Parts: sequence; structure tokens; C-alpha cells
Amino acid sequence: MATAFTALATFDNRPFFDKALRYGVTQRIITPGRLQSIQADFSKGIIQIANFFGTAHLRPELELALHRMVNLISLYLEDMSGGDIQIAAASLRDKTLLSHSKAGSDMIKRLHAMPDSTLTDRGPVSPESQRAYLDQKTASDTISLAEYLSELAIRHENQNTIDFSFWLAKTMGVSRDDVDDADSLIRSAMLVIFVDQADLKLPTRTAFVRLFKSAKHSKARLNEDRLKVFLREAPTEFQRLARRAMDRFIERDLPRIRASSSTADKLLYGDAGEMYFVSESLDEDVREYDRLVAKEWDRVTRGEADDPAVVATVFFSVATGLPPKATMLLREAKEVIGIFRSCGFDSQAVIKFVDDHAPEAIREELQRFWKDELKDEAEEQLSDRDPNWPDTHMERALEYLRKTCRVAWKARRR
Repeated sequence: MATAFTALATFDNRPFFDKALRYGVTQRIITPGRLQSIQADFSKGIIQIANFFGTAHLRPELELALHRMVNLISLYLEDMSGGDIQIAAASLRDKTLLSHSKAGSDMIKRLHAMPDSTLTDRGPVSPESQRAYLDQKTASDTISLAEYLSELAIRHENQNTIDFSFWLAKTMGVSRDDVDDADSLIRSAMLVIFVDQADLKLPTRTAFVRLFKSAKHSKARLNEDRLKVFLREAPTEFQRLARRAMDRFIERDLPRIRASSSTADKLLYGDAGEMYFVSESLDEDVREYDRLVAKEWDRVTRGEADDPAVVATVFFSVATGLPPKATMLLREAKEVIGIFRSCGFDSQAVIKFVDDHAPEAIREELQRFWKDELKDEAEEQLSDRDPNWPDTHMERALEYLRKTCRVAWKARRR
């Protein structure tokens, strides 16, 4: 068996643990007998750690387990002692090495359990994810105390932000179960507070459009008294977070709202990157939002854009250069067929019409409907190029349009 002082050589490259142990031995804080106990603890701990992450039957796993154990002990010792080697040495004298290792492991587990973002629906911490995180932070990607404290501060701030968003949700009439991203809810809350005279509740989609229009006005300014009254009963930490959030809203979000190309629809459903929370309401008139953000689309579809027949009617009109309509007359159907057979469809015109006029939230779905479902089938059904499948009098094509579109004629009796 190696002597106690020979065992010290094992720890030459483990700075804080090595410093504490060597200091303890040199200053006679740690006796030779205690050093033997530490060595025995190491043997037990290495086996336990190797089995936890893999197996204790392979030499590389045992060597890695030693590395992990030293990392965990060092992390805990440096944290609890504040970097004071004398305090750390006394701890090695008074407590088992296994308790130090477990304390370091518990530190990392607590860190992992805290939110690494402001997304609220993380779900419970699974043993598998916890083990994977411990593996990462104790093996090749060893975490130092400075890194640990930095990450801890970030995760504390994330937790405070999430808690603040839940407080805002409760105060402004929304269930916390409806909140999936704290930042987006806070951003919407700041918009509500910024717009003077607005009801202090989180907006529905249509209410958001109206808030957007009010904030976009160049003369709109924050009413400080309104903010103070709102925060009067808030905890001190939430008051700090609210002030910071409002400053950020005025500095970063308000200029985006006031940009000439900005629309409420783009902020809610575009690729702006900064999301806003809206409250889903069963009582809200769905068409009202379309009227506010997509007037031409709402006019053309007559508020019935959820009907594929109406959308198909509009698309066939646009694709053949005719004025878009929600309902197709018989003469217009014949005109659609004639233009298609002469020139084909202008597919890009349909894509552009959707981009220019449809609400952001449904643009991709509408374009997929045209390109992947409607266009190819229509080209086959409306054509008259197959001598084995003639349609000189457009009967087949008209029947296809009658079944596919919103039309104003009835099927021909046979």
C-alpha cells in the first residue's frame, strides 16, 4: 500500500484540493491517521462514482472517477471556505471525503434544477438529464467555482424573471398555466403599461393591435405615475425587474414598433425575434383581428378564409389575372378555364398576393395549400390536352371548379 505522503502525489494537478490538503498536513491540521482515512474514502468514492456513470471494472473509468471526485471536492471546498485554505483544511479534517464529494455533487444538481432560460415549461428534472449534466460538469468540461457562480447568477436571474412574469400574469388577469415564455409576457405587459389609459390586463390579439397603434404614435410617452401605481404592491425585486423591463422596452422594443415597416401582425407572427404574449379568448371575434391587420384579405374573402372553397376561389382568380373574389360566377369560371388553357397559372402572383395581404400567421399554410395541394390537381382537371380525355365544352373543368370553389351556379341536371 502506498504511504500517506505518496498518496499526496495523486493530487498534484488538483489545485484547490491539493492546496488545502497539503496545507492541512504541513500545518498539522490533518494528522497522518486522518490522511489514511482520506485515502480510504477515496477508494470507496471512486468505486461509487465509476459505477454511477458506467462501471468500476475498467481502468479508464476509475481514472475518470478519480478526476470527477477531485473536481467535486474542490468545487465545494472553495465555495464553502471562500477560498480560505485554512478553513478548507479544517473541513477535510472534520468531515469525510465522501461528504465533501456529495456536497459538490449537490451544488451541481441544484444548479441544473434552476432554469437555464426564461421558458417556463421545463417539466420535472429527470434522473437521466441530471446524470448527463453531472457527467458534463465533472469530466472533460470541468466547472470551476468562478464559472459555477457566474452560471448560478444567470439562473437566479432567470428564476426571478419567471417569477416576475407569473406575478404579472396574475395581476393582469391571465393564468400562469398560459405562460410559456416569461420574456414575451413581460414585453406585452410593458406595452400595456406604456400605453396610457389602456386597461391593465394582458391583451387579446385584437387588443394588441390597438395597443400597437397607440404606442406607434410618436407623441406617446410613459406615464411614470401609472407605472408607480401599478408597482405599488409589488415585491421590491419585482419593482426592480419592472423598471429594468420598461427601460429595455423603451430603448429596444419601442423603436421596432415605430419603424415604418412594422405592423402588429409582423410583431406577433413574423420573424422579428422578439415575441409578444397575447391572451387567447374564446369570446374574441376571430374575424376582427383579420379586419384590423389584413383588411384587403378580409374584404376579398368576406371573412371566410377558414373555408378552403373560398380560398380556392380567390387563388384561381389571382392565378389567372382576374379580380380576386370569394364567389365565382359561371361566366367567371369559364374565363378562368380559358385563361388557364391559354397561358397557364401565374403561381408567383398567388404567392405574392398571400405575402401582401394575408395575415402573417397563416401565410405559410396558404402558400403550401396552393403549391402542394391545389395547383397540381387544378392543372390536371382544367386542362384539355389529352385526346383520350377531351373536354372541349369545359364540362369536366366546370364540374371540378363547382366542387372545389364557392360558386354561384348549380350542377347541370342529367
